Amino acid sequence: MDHDSKHTGWLTLPISLGTALTGIAVLTSVMLGVTTFYSVRSFVRQGVQDRLADAVGIAALKLDGDLHATLRNRGDENTAAYQEVRKYLRTIRDTAKNIRFVYTVRQDKQGKMVFVVDAEENPKEASHIGDAYEEASSLMHEAFRRPHGVRVEKQFVTDRWGVFLSGYAPIFKKNGEFEALLGMDITAQKVFDYERHYLLMICLICLGVCVLAVSLGAILARRISRPLLLLEADMSRIQAFDLGGSPIIRSRIVEVLRMKTAVENMKSGLRSFKKYVPAELVAELIRLRKEAVLGAQKRELSVFFSDIAGFTSIAEGLSPELLAQNMGVYFEAMTGTLLGQKATVDKYIGDAIMAFWGAPVPIEDHALLACRAALQCQRRVDKISAGFIEAGFPPFVTRIGINTGEAIVGNMGYKDRLSYTALGDTVNLASRLEGLNKHYGTRILITETTYDKVRDEFVARPVDIVAVKGKNTGVKIYELLVEKDGAGQDDLAFVSLCEEGMRLYLRREWAKAEECFRTVLQVRPDDQPAQMLVERCVAYEKAPPPPDWNGVTIMQEK
Repeated sequence: MDHDSKHTGWLTLPISLGTALTGIAVLTSVMLGVTTFYSVRSFVRQGVQDRLADAVGIAALKLDGDLHATLRNRGDENTAAYQEVRKYLRTIRDTAKNIRFVYTVRQDKQGKMVFVVDAEENPKEASHIGDAYEEASSLMHEAFRRPHGVRVEKQFVTDRWGVFLSGYAPIFKKNGEFEALLGMDITAQKVFDYERHYLLMICLICLGVCVLAVSLGAILARRISRPLLLLEADMSRIQAFDLGGSPIIRSRIVEVLRMKTAVENMKSGLRSFKKYVPAELVAELIRLRKEAVLGAQKRELSVFFSDIAGFTSIAEGLSPELLAQNMGVYFEAMTGTLLGQKATVDKYIGDAIMAFWGAPVPIEDHALLACRAALQCQRRVDKISAGFIEAGFPPFVTRIGINTGEAIVGNMGYKDRLSYTALGDTVNLASRLEGLNKHYGTRILITETTYDKVRDEFVARPVDIVAVKGKNTGVKIYELLVEKDGAGQDDLAFVSLCEEGMRLYLRREWAKAEECFRTVLQVRPDDQPAQMLVERCVAYEKAPPPPDWNGVTIMQEK
């Protein structure tokens, strides 16, 4: 069977190239057209949204919330307060460009949304105090739940009045109390007309480009195909390891000449390799590239370990399919969060995750990123666990340990199988901290070396001084609570109380320390570390520790 008969019905090179070049040109023009259209549309719509946000925000700031609060029922429409507010809304509507409707909305005692003041003059279309607002969007509901800042809908709405975009801003009383929402609808018909015109223009341009692409594609295919056919024949001989001779290829296309040079260089290299290795291995050798080699170095890292509490019982209660599905959601959330904070995700060990910061790329603020990632991971897991509970599945509770220090990091293994990982006491301690969360009833434990690097950005409370199994030296550990920017006065007072109790405890002032930790339990009755320290203080009052006691708790379990 000859070469051509094996490929009967296949496209020839000129047709294939012509089709490919034309297709690429057409696809590129279409993609550019679509991208340009959506970019312009996004820009125009964003401009409308920004203008609406500015208008509704400024209008809400200037509206008298206390005056508006006096309008409670339909009879109030005859009052001077109602007329004043309505006049203000009409002024806003008439002076702002393209604003069609301006109105205020509040929630009644049943949580339903009702109109208060409507700027509309047409009595058939105007709404009155107490009229139900029937088409409240999710964004409007969100604006009532969290009345902070201006909100603008993402999508335009088409109804019997035309095409509109709505925005909402909170109205506050002078004492800062939320009173109602100011709603504003901007007409967007001109935007849609402009988009249709621009789309038509892009379609015409793309059509012209496509016609030109077909013509150029045919010409280029003819010019490229002949030298490529010669190169294809030469490469077929190389496949059979016939490395002698060179076809005469003439072309003005730089890429074709480069391909000819590359083929000649490959043939020259293969001829050299054939002198050292059997011919059947040459095909494998040409695919060789630089490989990773054994090697490691000492770096300061922040190491992260996480695990799911009670995973064994969770796994026993779910089918393998559901378990795999939920674990996929969990790992995606955790890994995405870690990668978002520049972590190197080392490995998954069952339901555990190991990650670190500071290698292979050095990171100056690795401890800060590790702590921020831990808090974000907890928030993400809490969110997906809420979904699990709604679906009837057990929630996932994640425990995290973080330690900062020097570790050996690099390619470990042997010459044929390598893994980029970190080793050393720093890594081991981070792993032990994750397990200690179970003992202390905490969710995120960090060492003092980590906390020393982040204490200006994060809030953490002292938990204990521990010597993990196999170690005699104690390490002060903290429970990471919150970033300082998000800490409330209750958080700061709680941490201050814990710190004072720990200072008294380490000074052997058992009664005062006990009183301090009991105060902690009054604030947080389920606080396990405080309960443990109360028990120790009571025990030490009865039987004091030896003079060389330094507060270290030696753990007997991993």
